[in-house]
Amino acid sequence: MADPFSAGLLMVLETVLERVLLGLFDVVHKGTRDKKRQRELTRPGPLVERVSSELARGELSAVEQHEWQAAVDAVRESIEASLPLRPEEALRVMLTPESLRAHVMSRSEKIRRAAGLSEQATAVYDALLLRVCVAVVELVWSQPEYARRLAVETFRTGRATADAVARLADQQQLALTASHRDFEDRYAEQVAHALGGLELFGVSRGRAPRRQSFDTSYVSLAVARVGDTDELTGAGLPVAAALADTPRVLIRGGAGAGKTTFLRWLAMNALGETRTSGDEWLGLVPFFVPLRQYTSLPKPEEFISPTASMIEEEKPSGWVTARLREGRALVLVDGVDELVWERRAEARLWLEKLVSAYPDARYAITTRPAAVPEDWLEDVGFSAFDLLPLSDKGVRDFVEAWHTAARDEPGLTRDARVWLTECEARLVATLAKRPDLRRLASSPLLAGLLCALHQDRNMHLPRDRRSLYEAALDLLLVRWDEDRGLALPSFSKEEQLVLLQRFAYSLVRNRELMVPREEAVHRLGNAMRGLRSHDIDPDEAMQRLLERAGLLREVASERVQFVHRTFRDYLAAKEVVDAGDLNLLVDRAHLDEWHDVVVMAVAHARPRERARVLMDLLAGNDDTRKDERGRDKLRLLALACLDQADVIEPETARAQVTAAAAALIPPKSFAHADALSEAGSFVVDLLPGPEASEEAAYIVRTLANIGGEAAWERIAEFVAVDHAMVIDELLRAWRNTPDAEKYAKSVLSKVDFGDRRVDVRGWHRIQFIMHLAKLRYVRCIGNINPLDPLGAMPSLHRLELWQNEVMRDLSPLAGSRSLKELHLSRCRPLGRIDLSPVRDLDELHLHFSRVELESLEGGALRRLQIRDSATDEGLNSLPGLPALRELAIDHRPPYPLAGLERWPTITTLEVFGVPSADDLRVLPVLEHLVVHQPETPARLEELRQRLPGISITS
Repeated sequence: MADPFSAGLLMVLETVLERVLLGLFDVVHKGTRDKKRQRELTRPGPLVERVSSELARGELSAVEQHEWQAAVDAVRESIEASLPLRPEEALRVMLTPESLRAHVMSRSEKIRRAAGLSEQATAVYDALLLRVCVAVVELVWSQPEYARRLAVETFRTGRATADAVARLADQQQLALTASHRDFEDRYAEQVAHALGGLELFGVSRGRAPRRQSFDTSYVSLAVARVGDTDELTGAGLPVAAALADTPRVLIRGGAGAGKTTFLRWLAMNALGETRTSGDEWLGLVPFFVPLRQYTSLPKPEEFISPTASMIEEEKPSGWVTARLREGRALVLVDGVDELVWERRAEARLWLEKLVSAYPDARYAITTRPAAVPEDWLEDVGFSAFDLLPLSDKGVRDFVEAWHTAARDEPGLTRDARVWLTECEARLVATLAKRPDLRRLASSPLLAGLLCALHQDRNMHLPRDRRSLYEAALDLLLVRWDEDRGLALPSFSKEEQLVLLQRFAYSLVRNRELMVPREEAVHRLGNAMRGLRSHDIDPDEAMQRLLERAGLLREVASERVQFVHRTFRDYLAAKEVVDAGDLNLLVDRAHLDEWHDVVVMAVAHARPRERARVLMDLLAGNDDTRKDERGRDKLRLLALACLDQADVIEPETARAQVTAAAAALIPPKSFAHADALSEAGSFVVDLLPGPEASEEAAYIVRTLANIGGEAAWERIAEFVAVDHAMVIDELLRAWRNTPDAEKYAKSVLSKVDFGDRRVDVRGWHRIQFIMHLAKLRYVRCIGNINPLDPLGAMPSLHRLELWQNEVMRDLSPLAGSRSLKELHLSRCRPLGRIDLSPVRDLDELHLHFSRVELESLEGGALRRLQIRDSATDEGLNSLPGLPALRELAIDHRPPYPLAGLERWPTITTLEVFGVPSADDLRVLPVLEHLVVHQPETPARLEELRQRLPGISITS
């Protein structure tokens, strides 16, 4: 039975949720159009359960039942009296629980007086009203419509306050602003329609796959910063956290790694169309710029063409450039690697000009790693990040999301859903036992293929990439139609394969990813030579392939492309072998866009053809014979081909490739390491140990990519290498190990991290972090609860908790003997965080977190850095801190320093903007003032003249 508090909360919420939420959405989003969403929004049970679980069960337990009922009735009537919200006050009232509570209290004085509540009932009323306000505001903020509208309105309000007179001098300017705002709403709808949702390969047993919700089906990818840095992100950094403070990023990922889907997810976050939308994205206007769809690099006003071409004529003049200029544009440039090599320099110059013209916009660019160097845009402020392969947990999460989507397919029987659940459990178990399959599942594309084939082949799976693609093509071209009892197309499977191979090869040979439909039909007609069904109209044949094959799709402006570049390269490689074009294959092998074609061509070739290609690669082609680096690249490519060639004739070719590769060991870059690891486990014994100090990081990357017991044993040799890149690679390997706890105990426990910061996400690794005995500085991003593993770390000196919405209990940290410094940033659970367990630390940083400041009262804290709404009007809300020596106030001016005299022990003060000299004279022992972002040098100098005894720096 529910406790009285939860029962009262439920009674109130059942009454007010519909009026509050749906009334609010009438204001901010013209009503909620989705009936399912309406039902979800107004169903208070889960919300009550969440709030109640965080309450102390003994709270107010002595209150009589009739007192409870009087308080519950008064809360319900008070909230109803404060409704409906007028449009001009809705956004302001729902800003925080405190603002909602203040609004209710201001409208309900008569109701409280008439209720005649006793002292105990008043306590219940106050506690219940606060919990209701917290719950309602949290739920409202979780809704994309409200959160995005508030972010946009807040941005506009700030801009309007700064320059309303200059910008809105007349009615014409007002009308222009209104037209921009109206078009933005229209544009957001078009982008959401074009980019919303993702396709999971093989979920829909048909040729028109349904889009799945990002909220339920997207497995958030992790990234790691590229380069040598003391911020160790190899264990994986949440994408949103990595990009939050980095306005210009270059995202690198291999084939099928999910680069395009990631950009679509970012766009949906900016629109507030996902429940994971963070404050750092909301209110931005996303522009998805897939370079493959432009014949020439686009001008800014052409950015909307791929996603909103139908309303392009409605766009106000200069609308895109206005968003870029004001800093609200999120420019998502997809597929630099899909440009031919000669055009990438042109693309770099285009990006430099774009960033120079609009430096306040945000930019995210994707590419394959081999296409451009990691410092490609470093000189214009871009930071490079690698999309990390799916970790063991990431693969499990993907498998769960895939099977959940499959179970949600319409028309399935109960037995079919039960069987899918069994499939899921069996696949997870199989992947855990077979590292070869686990490596195949490292990208979302291949993980989706494995899920579909595991289901189709009655839980049996192929063992290598070639077999995986062959089985997938059989599934797509024949099996699904047979299983569904559909009439097979006029083309046989062989004829369909030949058509697709020849079309794919024409694209690769001409360095294209898509062509106009008219050209595609023309090429298909040429490809029909020799087919039994050669008399079928090519246009009809193209339509059948688009509708039934599941490998081609028609995109904007009637252009045809493969659903994924990987399928194009696989089919083109088969045609290279069938057509006997091995000479052309070797001639083009140095081009990075031909890399996968070469590897898969060796897989398709006969044993003697394999040997010929491998020997030709070792000899080099015309473009690499005078280029040592180019020859090394082809030798590594030959080595990568070995893993796809079980049989080579003569066998001496394998030995020659291995010998040539040995000269390239140890690897000299991460690109070489990735290429070397493709050769397989025989490389493990060829790699040197930590004595090769300059290449140690690349060696660890190679070993981690290969995996297997022997590789993990070799990795342990590198624990004593004191170099940031090596340590980061040891952390990256933690993601791929099949036993995270064993790796933490046997490897990471011996690593001396020094003062470097280690970023860690996810309970699946944090639960073992206490084994990292020499780790002093940790940043945990995301929802982590409880904190016991962190409190048990023997050397933890500094801890940062970011974006944690579930943690309220800091007591596990109280027992730490080493912890001196704690940072809480955007930690906003329901209710407030009790700080008393950490009030005796040396240093505490509080930024945008929901905390009980009064719980610090009397603590031994020596330094406090804060930005909290409670101090917007002055410092009187801060508690007494008798040992406080340093105070840093991170509010932006103007803001009052009223109450500063309560801490006469302060010797160092940090502020933003130049303060008044009179405000500072209340600090008798102040020695040092740090002024961030002073308004003018003159004001700062004037302050120095008035306070000559204080050291003032900026």
